[in-house]
Amino acid sequence: MKIIVQLGELSKKMNAISSVVPGKTTMPILSTVLVVADKDGITFSATDLDISVTSKVKGKADGKGTLAVPAKKLAEIVKSLSGDSVTIEASGEKMTLTCGKSRFVLNGRSAEDFPKLPKQESKTSFSIDPETLAKLIRKTIYAVSTDLTRPALCGVLWEISRAGISMVSTDGHRLSKVDLAREFSDVESVQVIIPPKALSTLKAYAEGEKEVRVSIAENSVSFDMEDTAIYSRLLEGPFPAYQKVIPAANEKELIVGREALAEATKRVSILADTLTHQVVFSTGKDKLTLHVNTQEIGEAKEEVTAKFTADPMDIGYNASYVMDVLKTIDADEISLKLDRSDNAGLVEPVSEAGELKHLCILMPLRIS
Repeated sequence: MKIIVQLGELSKKMNAISSVVPGKTTMPILSTVLVVADKDGITFSATDLDISVTSKVKGKADGKGTLAVPAKKLAEIVKSLSGDSVTIEASGEKMTLTCGKSRFVLNGRSAEDFPKLPKQESKTSFSIDPETLAKLIRKTIYAVSTDLTRPALCGVLWEISRAGISMVSTDGHRLSKVDLAREFSDVESVQVIIPPKALSTLKAYAEGEKEVRVSIAENSVSFDMEDTAIYSRLLEGPFPAYQKVIPAANEKELIVGREALAEATKRVSILADTLTHQVVFSTGKDKLTLHVNTQEIGEAKEEVTAKFTADPMDIGYNASYVMDVLKTIDADEISLKLDRSDNAGLVEPVSEAGELKHLCILMPLRIS
């Protein structure tokens, strides 16, 4: 087997496929990427048994062959190369890479040891443009829980119907929900929880694609693009009844510039407690004051122009969570709707055009 591919093409595919390969595994074969050259072209595949990726690589192949080689080492080699094209040759269980005056020989494994890539029988499917899908993922993936004792929270909930898609994520301290109002005429209503690793991988591969075909089965989901197919197991539910925690009685509205608030929060949080990252928001008629007072470190204060018509109040937030939310809102101003200092705050863009609707919930901290 002999393959010639452009270095840029190979680098792009290896950067994305390496994210699927597990860092530590008791099965060494899972740390490899399967390289296949046959009548259908050149494909690279990787799996951690929960998520699998197969991607076509543009290039020329002379002869057929398969070989599994260490993915991380291959990615490191490709990243270090300089030149236009890379020649890959496989003989036995060894792979030789040549680019310019560089030559590497990697010890591989038999392709027979590589796990069989899964296939699924879908119960519903739809197509969506990658740009919109990337927005939906970006606005929700940051709030996914890492608490393995609550597995349903360790993914993003997708609620799909003929009227559109809703995506929800929460870790118990914050919640993000984004709604896409779009007609999917042939879709069956379904709720699934998709792991963030699958969504991150999808986002990396979908860039530059024209369309993504999403197919949902009983326990899995697949994303098909022109040159790439991604398969992922679904997380087991049920997802919590998130609707019950969305504030309905928050009538005290604070309107503030998103960028100004983000910069001020970032600055004053330099002196915040390293465990709680607490920043106190003190509301006023025409201003919002952010302040931090950490006994072992020091104190910081900054005022931001804002609109607030209710009585002044103090409320504490985790600065990291605030900045995560602000990064995902696509508006110049945000609305923070409050009730009491010990109740959740509802964050929304002041103006939002188009088919996307986005809201976030921030749980307060007890002011120290």
